[in-house]
Amino acid sequence: FRSHKKSELEGFAVPFGMMMLLGMIVLLGSSPMLPAVTEDKAQRIVEMLLGLATPWELMTGQVLAAVGISLTSSAFYVIGGTLALAGLGLIGMVPFALLPWFYIYLVADVVILCAFAAALGSACSSPQEAQSLAIVLVAPVVIPYFLMMPVITQPNGTLATAASLFPPFAPMIMLMRSEEHTSE
Repeated sequence: FRSHKKSELEGFAVPFGMMMLLGMIVLLGSSPMLPAVTEDKAQRIVEMLLGLATPWELMTGQVLAAVGISLTSSAFYVIGGTLALAGLGLIGMVPFALLPWFYIYLVADVVILCAFAAALGSACSSPQEAQSLAIVLVAPVVIPYFLMMPVITQPNGTLATAASLFPPFAPMIMLMRSEEHTSE
C-alpha cells in the first residue's frame, strides 16, 4: 500500500463514509432493544426469566447480542467495501489505520445506546408508548451528522472537542476527529 496525497474529495468522503456506516450499524444493532424490553415487560416474560437470571445478566445478554449483531454486519460491510474499492483501484482510500478505532467506537456506541434503550423500554408500559420515545434513542446518532462539517473542517476546534466530551455523541465525533489525525 503506497501512500498518496489526500485529495479534497477523499478528505470528505472517507470520514463521511465511515460515519454513515457507523450510524447505520449502530441503529441496526441498538434500536431493536427498545421494543424488545417493552414487549418482554408487557408480556411478563421478564418476571419468569428473573427466576433464572439476575436483571444484570438479562440486560448484559441482550446488549452482548446487539454488539454481536453489529460486529457481524459491520464486518460484511467493511469487507465488501474494501473489496469494491480494491476492484475499482481505489484501495488507497481504505483507512486501514482507522478500522480498529471504528470497531472500538462501534462497540462503545452500541453499548451506550442499548443501555439507553433498555432504560427507556423499562419506563414504558406499552410498545406504542415506546415508539413515541424512539426519537430520543435516535437523536444521539442523528445529531452528530449535523455537526459533521464543522468537525471535519476543524477536528481540534471548540465544537469538536465539546461534542466529543458528551458520551452519546463521543463515538461518532471521535471517529471523524481520528480520521483527520491518521491521514496527516
